[in-house]
Amino acid sequence: MRRFYQESWQGIPFTRFSHLSFFHLAGSKFYSTFYEELFRRYPDWDALPATWRENKRKDALWLVSRLRERLALRGASEEPLRVLSIGSGVGYMEKILIDEMPDIEMHVNEPSTVGMKWLRSRLAAERIYIGMPPACLPSDVHYDMIYLSAVDYGIPSRELARLLRELRAQLVSGGEIVCLSASLLEEDSFIGGFVNAAKIVIRGILHYLGVRPQQFWGWRRTRREYHRLFKQAGFISVTDGFLNDGFDTYWIVGK
Repeated sequence: MRRFYQESWQGIPFTRFSHLSFFHLAGSKFYSTFYEELFRRYPDWDALPATWRENKRKDALWLVSRLRERLALRGASEEPLRVLSIGSGVGYMEKILIDEMPDIEMHVNEPSTVGMKWLRSRLAAERIYIGMPPACLPSDVHYDMIYLSAVDYGIPSRELARLLRELRAQLVSGGEIVCLSASLLEEDSFIGGFVNAAKIVIRGILHYLGVRPQQFWGWRRTRREYHRLFKQAGFISVTDGFLNDGFDTYWIVGK
């Protein structure tokens, strides 16, 4: 597991709206301010960078294919598939899921209410949970699929294992948790770790000199670490792979 840093997101430099911290993760205030800046720059989903949208669309369609497989296996049922997105961001993937499968019962979670600006027009208020999961989630609602798309990097390992364990308790029988990672660490050798540590020192110097301020963004993890976290959370069946979405997004599924 290695720390990594960001200077911008969606083409928006962080220094434009926030003081950056080299040692502390971005909090809810940071994200709220970021989304305010994003909504000033982009009027709707279609205005977001095309490459990013294409990547997220492919990821969402992969989730759709898994849901359709589950629907086919389940057979005739009056109950819709219930899906929960943890850390929905601007809600673009959720929009795709709703467009492709209008009969699913979509639920979303986001720490900040600001980021839900566009998605609120597509979802009932009672299916939007603002706060930190699982505390903000209704304990009596269970899901066919719970997914986390590019949010795990900002969660420390102990907290992530606990979150996965508690979310597992909110799956229906045969349900699954899907983690899509944009921060996979290819390898974690001694030499690689040493080089990474040296880079962090250099980044820290540049940050404190004001030459190149950076925000501590989270952690990169190896496949082995992801598997260990899912096993710690109590999943018996764990599978993983890579998506052909232009970014080789890593996925891991626990059942």
